[in-house]
Amino acid sequence: MPDLDPAVRRRKERARWHRRTESRRAQGLCLKCGDARPAPGRSSCEACLEKRRAAERERHHRRTADRLAAGRCPKCGSREPAPGLSLCATCNERQNAAARARDARLRAEGRPRRDPARARESQRARRRRLHAERKAAGACTKCGRVQARPGRTTCEPCARKHRDRDKLRHARAKAQGLLYGGRDPEAKRKSGRESSRRRTDARRAAGKCIRCGKGAPEAGRSMCEPCREDRRQAKRARRLARKAAGLCVRCAAPSDGKELCGPCAAEKGRRSKRNSEARREADRRRYAERRARGDCTSCGTPADGAAECPACREAARMRYDARRAAGVCVRCQAPTFDGAAQCAACAVARSERRDREAEYAARRQQYADRKARGQCVQCGAPSPGVARCDPCARRHAESSGTYRGIPVWDPTWTVIELATGREHGPFDRETDVTLCLAFEKLGRDEVEILCDASPMASLTGWSD
Repeated sequence: MPDLDPAVRRRKERARWHRRTESRRAQGLCLKCGDARPAPGRSSCEACLEKRRAAERERHHRRTADRLAAGRCPKCGSREPAPGLSLCATCNERQNAAARARDARLRAEGRPRRDPARARESQRARRRRLHAERKAAGACTKCGRVQARPGRTTCEPCARKHRDRDKLRHARAKAQGLLYGGRDPEAKRKSGRESSRRRTDARRAAGKCIRCGKGAPEAGRSMCEPCREDRRQAKRARRLARKAAGLCVRCAAPSDGKELCGPCAAEKGRRSKRNSEARREADRRRYAERRARGDCTSCGTPADGAAECPACREAARMRYDARRAAGVCVRCQAPTFDGAAQCAACAVARSERRDREAEYAARRQQYADRKARGQCVQCGAPSPGVARCDPCARRHAESSGTYRGIPVWDPTWTVIELATGREHGPFDRETDVTLCLAFEKLGRDEVEILCDASPMASLTGWSD
């Protein structure tokens, strides 16, 4: 039967609570729920502490709002706040003394004043809230005392302090050989990538160039043509610099004078095999686009309607001559035989891909187009009224059979016996003539040797 006396009932409940608490403390369990282990340095588990904190925060905010509405100290609620403070003088002094005592105790124990993770999160939330409030009010987000500069979020003194502090930090980090002013490189790179991704998505959604954000991109592209050209020039300069330094043009690793290091070359081979058709289609599309614009099909610079600019033509000619002089294939740099320009594999592949009729049709069309535009049909230089310019006309005339005369063929020899008039031959080599005389047992004074080479052939003919 329950006790009817409230005092007795409360005494029994307190005794039962003390027994339960001591039992849970002896077992190392949370004093509140008795299920989980308590948090480090606490008597309750984290779940119970969070419930208690939430309830205390709600009660604290409600009580504080009521006291502030009544013009009282939000801590004690009995006195008015001190001038310029939110608490009264007594509560403010007590709070400061308690904070100093707590800090001293924790410092003596070697523990932080607050949980570092919670403290950081609280400070960040407070800074974000303060930044938003000051920005909405048009004040400096750093000091909050004066108005911010037009179009900025800080005042001039705060901006100057920030710049000086950043310069000092970067100089100190540079002297120590650190990146990003001494900040965490991985965090800075991650933040930069996220910012770049957000900016790119916003510009792409707005139909702008993802690089400059000003002009509209090319059809089917994400960047405008000036930005694409700048990027190509930068890549070309970086490639030349790495190649001159003997590094891999892709990853900047040592490559022993080769264009690509071993891993990059292997990856390029795998990728080319995997996406060969897609790469060829992309190359054809890029070639057609550049030809339609009148740009160089190799580097993309303006070429006045020619397939390649003078720089690319000269580079290709020098590369061709160097590979021919080295005795390697002009296409894949594999060794060749008998002075051939291409190796067997490249020659076979070219013969299989080559369409003579298409080449002839393209040449005829090019001839007609250039002649209609008043250009040289061979080099594309201005040549109004005539098919070829002077240098090309001279080379064309010098390569014709009329200009070069009768070709000098290999001479032949005939042996005639003086006594009988019998002819032996003709022979293609002088050694054959000697063998004939020895076989027939004839002396040099018994025969006449005739050669069909004209004395003037070396002056009027040409040889291969």
